[in-house]
Amino acid sequence: MIDIKFLCNVSEFENDYMDIIRAFYPHINVKEEGERLCLDLTKINDLEYQCNLKFKDKKLNKVFSLDEKFLPDKDSEQYDIKFRAQLKRHSKVVLYDFLSEITKEKLPYGSLTGIRPTKLYHELLQKEIDGEDYFENVLRVSKEKTALIKEIVQNQQKYYDVKSNEIDVFINIPICVSRCVYCSFISAQLDKIKKSVKPYCDLLLKEIQCTKQIIKDKGYKVRAVYIGGGTPTSLDDENFARIIESAKFDCNEYTVEAGRPDTISKEKLAIMDRAGVNRISINPQTFNQKTLDLIGRKHSVEDIFRVYEEARKYNFDINMDLIAMLPEENFEDFKYSVDNAIKLSPENITVHTLSLKKGSTLKVEGYDNTSENMADDMVNYARESIMKSGYSPYYMYKQKYMSGNLENVGYCKKDKACVYNIDIMEEISSIIANGAGGISKRLFSKDRLERLANPKGIDVYLERDKKILDDKIKFFEESDF
Repeated sequence: MIDIKFLCNVSEFENDYMDIIRAFYPHINVKEEGERLCLDLTKINDLEYQCNLKFKDKKLNKVFSLDEKFLPDKDSEQYDIKFRAQLKRHSKVVLYDFLSEITKEKLPYGSLTGIRPTKLYHELLQKEIDGEDYFENVLRVSKEKTALIKEIVQNQQKYYDVKSNEIDVFINIPICVSRCVYCSFISAQLDKIKKSVKPYCDLLLKEIQCTKQIIKDKGYKVRAVYIGGGTPTSLDDENFARIIESAKFDCNEYTVEAGRPDTISKEKLAIMDRAGVNRISINPQTFNQKTLDLIGRKHSVEDIFRVYEEARKYNFDINMDLIAMLPEENFEDFKYSVDNAIKLSPENITVHTLSLKKGSTLKVEGYDNTSENMADDMVNYARESIMKSGYSPYYMYKQKYMSGNLENVGYCKKDKACVYNIDIMEEISSIIANGAGGISKRLFSKDRLERLANPKGIDVYLERDKKILDDKIKFFEESDF
């Protein structure tokens, strides 16, 4: 563990710079007193800047130029936003090169710290820029990760043509039967909020009806519906049925993130089937009982197989989530989980790399997930084994504090991609979000995306009943989609 005092003259980029620093030095404390790491960014002319860096006895003075091809006309309302994005991108590369030289290490995603690498790759294609060259030689992304990003982008192409009046609908049920140790979501534990469940569902139903009215008034076409959480199936059958039946829209994809096997009953499967749900998640995270017990999952490995078999009686496409680098798991433990998921042959398998999120029990207790080589071995094994079994990678996202600075990847069988997952990760469709913590998005153009966030906590959500509905109507009032 080392203490670092980071001094930077561009405060708006500081968090992004810190993401790179922590990737190279995962066991640092950022303090008022410590080894000084200084970054000073100065303007030379309109498109040219100098980045001065100093750490310990090392110094670097680097001049770089911004890419004009990424900048719109100067009179565009997007010019300043795109300009700052370019400045941040290139100064991050300089910081990456500086720390890479000092540590003699390379990060798999190079200077990239954002959660959507594939979105940037799509942008390059639209500008007729060689994505492979830019990722490897400008952003310093490894050849292996660049190839993965390229393949995902290719697999997404047929889903990328979203019409201007097409939208997605998201419905959030932030309730779980117990809290997993890696979770940082604003999700309430069922036994602690029982009195709030019915009022929450009542207001959520009002918001869904408001969403339906907006869709009708504006002539929108629903592309996909996704009910997430939390764990939506934590609700009792009556309230669950009310939400599921109300959330029926005229669309081809209707997903319920059922998630935890201990919340999925025969009746809930029947409720979803009757309402037209065609995609569900049954998420083991691991097939090792010792790990399930450690991470706070209140079900057995046998429950996973039992629920999966029951769900196969219906016409659901099924996704299964796995997490690499869970506490006390070694490579063989993770391999066992991957092999079991492949044997069950769900339509989708999503492989997450453990992220130590603020607010999670693991983060609070100081769990160390930085065994980079093992994380890399796990993720590589999953990718190779899953793809050999007939799946293709179709969406990706990254998070802060991930083991090995790696990624989360969704794999699917042929023509079984989850459209909503692509839409939300690539930000190619507007989303009307419902429920506590839901974030609506309006895509006005490829360069303009605006957000409207509902209150995160259930209590505050219930308190702001009318305002939530009024804000949603106003947010979608503008006719320029």
